Amino acid sequence: MREPETKEQKFLIDCIIADLALFLVEDDGMTVNDALNTIYNSDYYNLLNNLDTDLYLRGSLNNYHYLRRELDQVK
Repeated sequence: MREPETKEQKFLIDCIIADLALFLVEDDGMTVNDALNTIYNSDYYNLLNNLDTDLYLRGSLNNYHYLRRELDQVK
């Protein structure tokens, strides 16, 4: 597992997380804190931070679908 090494990689991941939090706030009515907590405690978050998956290079909406699948399986 390769973790983010450059500022650019960390920035891209942070931007995706911010977008995902907004999607969860809009779609599920979560607070920002709850949305971030949901993301950071998900299995998806570990995948996003693994550079070998290249998820950090994909768009936020594409990443949201991965997170959404995980959250929908838990329900």
